[in-house]
Amino acid sequence: MYPYHLTMKNKLWLPIVTLLLLSSIDGYGQRWKLRRYELDMYVAGVAFHGDIGLADKPIANMFNGFRPSVGVNPRFMIRQNVAVALDLGWYMYGGKDEPGSSHGRYYSFNTNAFVHGIRGEYYILGARESIFMSGMYNRRGMVNDYNRLFLYLYGGASGILSKSHVKDLANGGVEPLSNPGYNNNLVYSLVFPVGAGVKFDLDPRWSIGLEFGYSFSLSDQIDGYASAYSQYKDSYYTASVKAIYKIRNDKNGRPIFKKLYR
Repeated sequence: MYPYHLTMKNKLWLPIVTLLLLSSIDGYGQRWKLRRYELDMYVAGVAFHGDIGLADKPIANMFNGFRPSVGVNPRFMIRQNVAVALDLGWYMYGGKDEPGSSHGRYYSFNTNAFVHGIRGEYYILGARESIFMSGMYNRRGMVNDYNRLFLYLYGGASGILSKSHVKDLANGGVEPLSNPGYNNNLVYSLVFPVGAGVKFDLDPRWSIGLEFGYSFSLSDQIDGYASAYSQYKDSYYTASVKAIYKIRNDKNGRPIFKKLYR
C-alpha cells in the first residue's frame, strides 16, 4: 500500500493537468487571431490528362507525364476555420502516346505553365477540435501550445498561362506544324481547382502539409494540342508537400514583418 501523502499527490495531479489542458485549448481559440497570415512553400507533382497520352489507361496515364512543380500559397485566416489563399505556381507537365494507338498518332509533349489564382479553404478538423493533439511545455513547465492535425477542403478559380512543345516521334521528333490541332503559341485558360489537404503544426511558427487536388480547365489546348477526336477539356491532378510558415500580426490584423516570430 502506498503512503497516504503519495496517494493524495497523485490525486491532485489529475485535476491540475486537466485544468492546464482545458485552459490551453481555450487559449488556442484566441491565439489564432494573432497568427492570421501563413505562407505555404510547396513542391508538387502534376499528372496531366489531355489529348496526348494514355487516355485509355487512366491509372498508367497518372504517371505517364508526371512532372515536378513548385509554388507558394499566401494565406489569410478569415475565421478560425475559414481561410482565403492565393496560388502562385510554376507547373511542368507532359505526356506521351503509346505507339500504334491514338488514331495512328505517336506524339509527346512538354509544357511549362504559370498558375495564378485564388481559393477558399474550409477546415473540417483541427480548427476547433482535433483527433490528435500533444502538449508543448515552456521553461516553466506550463502547457503553452499544441501540435495539432488539421484537415481541410478547398476550391477556387485560377488562370493558367502555358507554352507547350509537341514532338512527332514517328517522324524523328519534329514539331507537327502541319497538324491543325497543334498550337505552339502561349495559351491562356481558366482552371477550377478542388481538393483536400492535411497539415500538422510542429510549433507556433512552422507546419508541414500534404495536399491532393484536381483541376479542370475550359481549354483543350493547355497541352499544346487539340485532337479532332477529342470530346473533353484538359485537366490535371496535383499532389504536393508543403512547408508552412506562420506570420504574426498585431491586434489590428496587420502583419509584423520586423519580427516574424518571437
